Amino acid sequence: MNLHDILITKAKKQELAHFYIVESSAPFEEAQKNLVDFVHQFIKSYYQEVEGHKQSLVHLMDHPDVYVLGNLPSTEKKENSSFKVEEAEAFSRFFEFRAVQSKRKFAIITEAHRMTPVVANKWLKLLEEPQGMSTIFLLNPTGQKLLDTIHSRAIHLRLPSTPQVLDSGEWNEFLNATQNYSLSQFLETYSRDERDLRFWMDQLICWESEQIDVVASKLALENWIKTYQEMEIFHQPTATKWTLFFGHLKDHVLPRKR
Repeated sequence: MNLHDILITKAKKQELAHFYIVESSAPFEEAQKNLVDFVHQFIKSYYQEVEGHKQSLVHLMDHPDVYVLGNLPSTEKKENSSFKVEEAEAFSRFFEFRAVQSKRKFAIITEAHRMTPVVANKWLKLLEEPQGMSTIFLLNPTGQKLLDTIHSRAIHLRLPSTPQVLDSGEWNEFLNATQNYSLSQFLETYSRDERDLRFWMDQLICWESEQIDVVASKLALENWIKTYQEMEIFHQPTATKWTLFFGHLKDHVLPRKR
């Protein structure tokens, strides 16, 4: 089940959250388009499948119960400055009125990097509990580091990406180097590399998918992915993630390479 279907299922069970932060590991323009398309498709599906609307949502701006703050990928003249206090106040007023055509209202902030601490602090109460049946999507196409007070109020979603897969020679070079490294050498080499831990996670998953089906190894990988996801949710330090990844390689991957 993909992320879209998971959200629709939650919506049908009345379990949709008030506030989501949605991110993508793609470059900015691609990420922005992917994030907006994802939210657009979800809202469209929600109104049709959950609330039973017959009319399709062609454009996010077409629905009176949907508010968009920020640029859309199709916008010709784009505003790149920070959100103004007046825009923040107008956004907040959207939630003061009851929905016009539906039961639930949706709001999308398309560019988290334009949100200043002043604006963010004005929205804290709103993001924690908007009035009525409302859901806010904060899109973060740049991977902007947000205030902890914003993070703590949100459910975090990350769109899946198509991984760049190394050829077997490069992957083997990585494993050979890791086999000879101490933890400190491993951290020094890879935690500062431009390719982040998600990149090496993708390589590991692709490599494991091609291995002979060893149940213990598959279970170990599943447990590691769960651990990694929990660390992402609770914003564990980068060094902690790399340390546990190194431990997984040493315990469950490198022994099979010998």
